[in-house]
Amino acid sequence: MAETEGPLAVWNRFRTRGDFDYELEHITQPVPVPTGVPALDRALGGGVPVGTFTAIGGEGGTGKSALACLVAYNAARAGRMPVFFSMEMPTHMVVSRMLSIHSTLKVSRGEWGSDRLVWWSSTGAEVTRNMGGMAQRARMLQLGPDDRYRAAMSYMSAHGDEDVVLACWRDFRETVWPRMAVLDDVHDVSEACEVVGDMRDAGIAPYPIIDYLQLGADGDGSEYENVTNASHLLQRTCKSLGVPMLVLSSLRNVSKNERNDTPQLGWFRGSGHVGYDAGTAIVLMRDGERESRGQRVLAHIIKNRVGAVTGDPVPLLFNGARNLFGSEG
Repeated sequence: MAETEGPLAVWNRFRTRGDFDYELEHITQPVPVPTGVPALDRALGGGVPVGTFTAIGGEGGTGKSALACLVAYNAARAGRMPVFFSMEMPTHMVVSRMLSIHSTLKVSRGEWGSDRLVWWSSTGAEVTRNMGGMAQRARMLQLGPDDRYRAAMSYMSAHGDEDVVLACWRDFRETVWPRMAVLDDVHDVSEACEVVGDMRDAGIAPYPIIDYLQLGADGDGSEYENVTNASHLLQRTCKSLGVPMLVLSSLRNVSKNERNDTPQLGWFRGSGHVGYDAGTAIVLMRDGERESRGQRVLAHIIKNRVGAVTGDPVPLLFNGARNLFGSEG
């Protein structure tokens, strides 16, 4: 401290570090980013909040990755810039799921005929480049397991000269792909946060989506320590960069007795800090009922710092083949 600097000057120097524009930061705070699932957005108060991360956990088969793909797709369609950190699936599988969404929505809007893709039929296809010729096409398809290869070839052959997979990809590439990044070569949360920081430094306002937290929680400590550190880092990154973020998480083993209760923040695998650090926490649970349009899933919003928590789960219909979520009504 300089000799001429009195206590009041020192106080003001530190105080100004916390200056902010109340009207900008509070009254006109950033609008939540819609997920594109109307029933879920209504329950969340508009969508995924900005400046914190939303944790989505769920049992196997409840559609965590499907929901993440749908959110990324809808964000890109809305002109935002989602960056999908796929630590579990290769890029072509992520894009294939989005092609199913794209074709189904185009048909439902009356923009296309009746051809709809199902994600597992095109999941072996390398859709991140334009392909020509059956030999080249077959080599690309062989990137997937044999059963996916045969399913995709059978599907494409059934449509004759009109290759629906490639037609959908070309339309997707022109209308959605330019606003999206899918990265399958980022393997830990710290690297993902660095990428997001680099984007912000370059003037880009990204919407990070991480699939999923436990795979990216690297470190030399125990699972608890690694997941806790990763969760803290995600919280700091969202706060400092002012971005929305969707983070998928697996759940710990939940006993049969616990399943009869409302999901808790401590259900996230590895560390209870995941739920406590998140601004919003959602747990997807099967309810054992299946309908003609899909599997019934209950979305429990167990924490919501920017909106109400009603306690009542949001019933959704998960159509795995189309990679879509819809309301019951």
